[in-house]
Amino acid sequence: MKSLIKKTSGALAMTLFTVSNAFASSGFWDNPMGGAAPTVAAQGTLGQNISTIINYFLGLLGLIAVGFLIYAGILMVTAGGNDEQVTKARKVIMYAVIGIVIILLSYTIVTFVSSALG
Repeated sequence: MKSLIKKTSGALAMTLFTVSNAFASSGFWDNPMGGAAPTVAAQGTLGQNISTIINYFLGLLGLIAVGFLIYAGILMVTAGGNDEQVTKARKVIMYAVIGIVIILLSYTIVTFVSSALG
């Protein structure tokens, strides 16, 4: 089991590294001001910056929840008739789905509050 966790976490780390390299090479992180240092007005307000940070954090939590869904699926597939392992996988799936619902509701609340505050 520890080997599976190590392999899964290694694969996730490599995926995140590859995705960040893809964003870097595509110009996703480039300065929209054309290379000049951004002014204070170009950086956005404090509320917009906090909203952006919260949205990135919620996205990270969503990735973790999907990772737990994958883990539970692997548990269920490799159960081999072991009822205890199937029960554990079902619990993990249930909690992961509840987590995803909470994350989606949180995203909706953050979007609503940030649009209401301007």
